[in-house]
Amino acid sequence: MSKIPTHYPVKYKCGHTAKRDLSKVPPSRRAQAAQSDFFATKAGKDGDGMVCPRCFAESREHDRDAFLNQLMLDTEAFEEEHHLPSLEGTEKMVTSGLITSARRDRYSVLDEILRNETTDTDTILTAARSLTWAGWWATNLGYKTRTQLDYGPEEYVELITDGAAEEAKRDARDTTDRITSENPHDWNPDADPQ
Repeated sequence: MSKIPTHYPVKYKCGHTAKRDLSKVPPSRRAQAAQSDFFATKAGKDGDGMVCPRCFAESREHDRDAFLNQLMLDTEAFEEEHHLPSLEGTEKMVTSGLITSARRDRYSVLDEILRNETTDTDTILTAARSLTWAGWWATNLGYKTRTQLDYGPEEYVELITDGAAEEAKRDARDTTDRITSENPHDWNPDADPQ
């Protein structure tokens, strides 16, 4: 076994040090590589370099949480400003966060549409107010759907007006409440029959 080390310390700007595996570097150049600016310090000159992977993951999670919190505050303000009704869904939709996600989707889509000066704001908002089922927003205009299909304001307007028209048709022919059970075959044999 060789006495030439294969792992050398790397210092990051956060102050942490980690061992770096340089076994793929030829032994004759390993010590020189370990002393190079790239391997010796990821802190960079004047501390403007990289943080360690652990600190990076922690800061990224914090940034994500801050972004989602701000987005939810913007969503609530938008809903209040435009008098949008709360979204409905099953208990499972509430606990899984689908309703919260659908609220963010609705905000993102409507905000983009309303920034376009050529759209009829009142018509779009009226149509959006009639779409209170969270599943509709998540299915038709969820983030993943919008990005994969490369939707833009024209497609959003078309989907919202079509969805509102379908909702009006459903309301006209069916006056009963929407079934909110996740499983229509879910029953409890011990429950009293009604």
